[in-house]
Amino acid sequence: MEKYKEKLRSDAQQLAEYADTSEYLTRAFFHIFGKKLLAEGYVDCSYILGALGKGTYYSRLKAQDSALYTLYAGSCITSENLEIMINYMSSIIGTQDRELTPLEEEALVFWIFLPYLGVSKREKRLEYLKAVLNRFIREWDGKYIDTTPPSEEKPLLEVKAAAEPSVQNPLPERNLLEKNGVIYDANSCELELIENVSSYVKDISDMRQSNTNHILYFRGHSRLSYELLPGIKRSWNWMVNENRMYQELILRCTQDFAQCQSHLDYLVEMQHYGLPTRLLDITENPLVALYFACCSSRDSVGEVIVLQTETASTKYARSDTAAILAAIPVFDYAFQTKLYELCVNGVPEEQDREYLQYAAKLAGEVKSKNPGFEPRIRKKDLLSHVFIMPLRSNPRIMKQDGSFILCGLGDGRGEGNSLRTLRYRNKSGKKLIFIVKNKENILRELDLFSINKAALFPEIDDVAEYIKEKYTK
Repeated sequence: MEKYKEKLRSDAQQLAEYADTSEYLTRAFFHIFGKKLLAEGYVDCSYILGALGKGTYYSRLKAQDSALYTLYAGSCITSENLEIMINYMSSIIGTQDRELTPLEEEALVFWIFLPYLGVSKREKRLEYLKAVLNRFIREWDGKYIDTTPPSEEKPLLEVKAAAEPSVQNPLPERNLLEKNGVIYDANSCELELIENVSSYVKDISDMRQSNTNHILYFRGHSRLSYELLPGIKRSWNWMVNENRMYQELILRCTQDFAQCQSHLDYLVEMQHYGLPTRLLDITENPLVALYFACCSSRDSVGEVIVLQTETASTKYARSDTAAILAAIPVFDYAFQTKLYELCVNGVPEEQDREYLQYAAKLAGEVKSKNPGFEPRIRKKDLLSHVFIMPLRSNPRIMKQDGSFILCGLGDGRGEGNSLRTLRYRNKSGKKLIFIVKNKENILRELDLFSINKAALFPEIDDVAEYIKEKYTK
């Protein structure tokens, strides 16, 4: 191993030891890199691995009245001697445990890598980051779980009940590799860069031919950091007030729901107009997903997520399972929470009197829209998520080849029915990750296939916006 790599690994160990006495540093790395890396096996590190510059951190931190602005002052000294960096950081923040804001966490992590400024030092920066992540992963795996409700400002961590791994049996290092600013665990993930539409279509075609018993669905994220969650689970306040939001929209816009015949119809209509629901938009058309991965955040790494399910598992809009899950928002958060607890208490449903009482109330609501519904609700159905092929009555759904994943009850933090298990895996069991960076070029190619804003959003205001942008360019 090259001498400089040995030094960087030693520095990573020293940084982790410092973090043991200054937990804010552990939390900063966890929230920026660790949560995504542990959960998904990959994370966007381009803001560290790109051409580093101090940017606007000084003014942003000072405007927030944060003591960390001193890290970016002109007199600040950065050094490849980690001891100098740690001593300077300690003089500003101290070693006491304190909560940092998301901006402070981002700025602190960014500052640690400033000694390796410039394109010529990118390899050092990458090796240092991989060494730091591998060292911190052991800490996260052994000690912490994330308890931050979605979109909460204050980062929270709590200690796991399980003991830390012993020194004699340390956790093995992850096989961390990097491609286009994305670091991924090569033991669990395979990463593909989408460079043009034709190669992407070939990859998808090969996947479909090797998975004839499964249906593939697609979803595009304009940022790699976005989580695979329905809208209602992206905010703690939205989850708690799901019933109020649902009822209030119907109350204020009654005429817009006049044609809705089922609870699912109501959810689809709400989703169409932007209200957070327990529906997650997906598509059967991989080019549509690629468009959504590219159409915004043009300077960020985008992603196309491939999901798979057995053909027999896909439900239609009028299925009983869809009817049950779509009726959940009619009930308040206290009812949902209690029903979730009853579903996971380990008592067989036929012996659980309290569960049967709650399930009967839910069945009654389903029956109000579907008189032929057989009033038996299984616990496992309430905890599930199902792929739904909706009626193509909505022009936007039709143009986008749209479908949905309808999510059931969760644990109060949005993790009760994780969608990560639905992601496509190749024959070796690795998760296949499609990323895209040259978004402008990809959008121009997609336009040749009539995949553009005017085609996918047929409302007149969106078509007008597309025409305006087309002739502006």
